Amino acid sequence: MRAEFLSHVGAVRENNEDAIYCDVKSGVFVVADGIGGKEAGEIASATAVRVVAEKSWEDPDAEPAVMLREAFYEANNFIYNRGKEPGMAGMGTTMTAAVIRGNKITIVHVGDSRAYLINKKSIRQLTEDHSLVAQLVKDGQIKPEEARHHPRRNILLRAIGQEALVEVDLVEAEWHKGDYLLLCTDGLFNLVLEEEMQDITMRVAELKTAVEFLAETAFNRGGYDNISLVLVAHD
Repeated sequence: MRAEFLSHVGAVRENNEDAIYCDVKSGVFVVADGIGGKEAGEIASATAVRVVAEKSWEDPDAEPAVMLREAFYEANNFIYNRGKEPGMAGMGTTMTAAVIRGNKITIVHVGDSRAYLINKKSIRQLTEDHSLVAQLVKDGQIKPEEARHHPRRNILLRAIGQEALVEVDLVEAEWHKGDYLLLCTDGLFNLVLEEEMQDITMRVAELKTAVEFLAETAFNRGGYDNISLVLVAHD
């Protein structure tokens, strides 16, 4: 298993409110996209990712789904209470965290950051966006291609730290030789088509170059949001 990661402020934003974690040894990978005014978004995403990173080392033999859920609940509690402080109102974050053990990927997820499973045959979105536009697509009110540029695409229906209790999604997938796991924030997938993600991942020989090429593609198309991704290869 190999992995590369990148987090870039983009071409427009002054601050990078994304946070990532990539640890091949523990098989734990995380992306988060913070929300909130001033520094609140940066603090929220960094805090949430740190909680998962620390939790993953407490008991390496812990069931991944249990460990991740506990980390999400712990992060939610901390950020929700921190959000009551002056200047921190509205703080929160998306978070998509994956643990890879053997031939199994376990993902816990809240918000609209994404996990994709990529191989030479296909690219498959493993997570479901908890956003207004995703719900509109689900209800048939807009088409999927309209969601990418919808004026209300940044409205989340679920996020870490927004409520006292958070509902998380659990996703499990098989992981085989030749597969790639891509975790990314909306700064990437709103500007790079899924078929382009698959093509770049499968075509570029060096993992680090593929990650840089994916981020550069989003940047060159406007880069109006922070761009963060983790790409993991099953050798």
